[in-house]
Amino acid sequence: MVRALGYSWEASWLASRADAPARDLPPAVLLASRTEPPLLQEPAGPARPHHPITRAEAASLLWAYLVAVEEGVRLRYEQALSPGVVLVAEKRGALRALPVWRVQVGAFTHPDNARRLAGSMRSRGLPASVDEADGLYRVRVGSFPGRRQAEELAAALRAEGLATWVVSTVQDTEHLATPQWVMVLRVDVRQLDLRPVLARDRVVGRERTSEMARRVGALAATNGGFFAPDGDPLGGLVIDREWVSEPVPGRSCLGVGDGFVLVDALDWRGELSGPPGTVPLSGINRARGAAEVVLYTPRYAPSTGTDASGLEVVVAGGTVRELRSGGNTPIPADGFVLSASGPRVAALQQFQPGDPLRVSLSVLPSSQDPRWQEVRHVVCGGPRLVSGGVARPSQEGFADTLRLRRHPRTAVGVAGDGQVLVVVVDGRWPEHSLGMTLQELAGELKQLGAVDALNLDGGGSSTLVVGGVVANRPSDESGERPVADALAVLPRAGSARP
Repeated sequence: MVRALGYSWEASWLASRADAPARDLPPAVLLASRTEPPLLQEPAGPARPHHPITRAEAASLLWAYLVAVEEGVRLRYEQALSPGVVLVAEKRGALRALPVWRVQVGAFTHPDNARRLAGSMRSRGLPASVDEADGLYRVRVGSFPGRRQAEELAAALRAEGLATWVVSTVQDTEHLATPQWVMVLRVDVRQLDLRPVLARDRVVGRERTSEMARRVGALAATNGGFFAPDGDPLGGLVIDREWVSEPVPGRSCLGVGDGFVLVDALDWRGELSGPPGTVPLSGINRARGAAEVVLYTPRYAPSTGTDASGLEVVVAGGTVRELRSGGNTPIPADGFVLSASGPRVAALQQFQPGDPLRVSLSVLPSSQDPRWQEVRHVVCGGPRLVSGGVARPSQEGFADTLRLRRHPRTAVGVAGDGQVLVVVVDGRWPEHSLGMTLQELAGELKQLGAVDALNLDGGGSSTLVVGGVVANRPSDESGERPVADALAVLPRAGSARP
């Protein structure tokens, strides 16, 4: 029955967190006794985990299954991870549609490669389609009512040297209410630190959320903002007041100060100042575009990676050391490099070796809240989900496919009492969880008590780590996805670790 309801993964998850004597029960029995309403109710008596069920027990289970499908069932788990942080996990409902089992054969960044493989499959008489999600084009083959048939096809294709995964799909995902798997961290930032972590401590490169969490000793962590394939954050990132990446103007960001957290749409201002005057900056630690001046710090990479079309100024110890052309300039450990292209080259040519040069950077919140000048960390995502207690997702230039379709989600909210709500919703596993639209996610945050909230990167990136171990079910078939940055919950410096 547990498998029929789509609760097999949840049963294993619950068993891995059970205390004695519940640990001695089979996972399915443990789960059946913990759901609301309990799936295992009759007859009363001591548990017999190693004996066949009786006829009365079988009848009770069948009735409980029918009630669960028709009226709904819920599993809720709560655990205090340490003083100041509580984990809540909840599974709601069951899938009320028959899934179709298919075989995924590879995932491609270019659609033409996926279409060629799909055409090859169709030429062999196998129904094949190309599905896009998170910028990857997945070839899915076959259409089977049961998993076993899909596994047989997967084995045959694997024997030909193809990478295969068996996946379940349903039609009209947006019209189904359940199931949903939602995980929430309630964090008291007056007792614990909330801070971003950069993958491998460099802009260029990616790392799994669980690896970052273990590296910094986090109690818990989730994935952070959006990013490019090379790991470059696509939005603002500030760590301990060190700017790693500039915000996308008008998109929502999370600001973390000493004991407080803010949500706002941000713009920014950056400029260079020296004896010749001031020069506005175009960006920080990213690919230089046409007619731009970009700042490269040691966080970026060993060198700028630019082409030879511009001019670069090397600054060390606050002083201009060199002006050079040719691109790909090494970045000094005690300084930075300024890179200009097109008509902006002239702006940097006015600086000379020996000139003192200073960079000033500031955030410009749309609310003009002065507390933003006191934040230590910034993580940007978007769009905003809740503002002033109203659950109404903003647009912020995001595509309707991201906003209106159900996907795995990661979000952060601030409750009225100042607690931070970190929410991860699984998706793309029909029996386990369908995912949420942004409107559904906003409603979830509001129901949890958020007065302000924003969306972070989702899809295959959505990951929640507890105690160094992945606690949710990431949607990528290959498992946890390497990302650009994470948001970690840490013990306060100098406090005893629980």
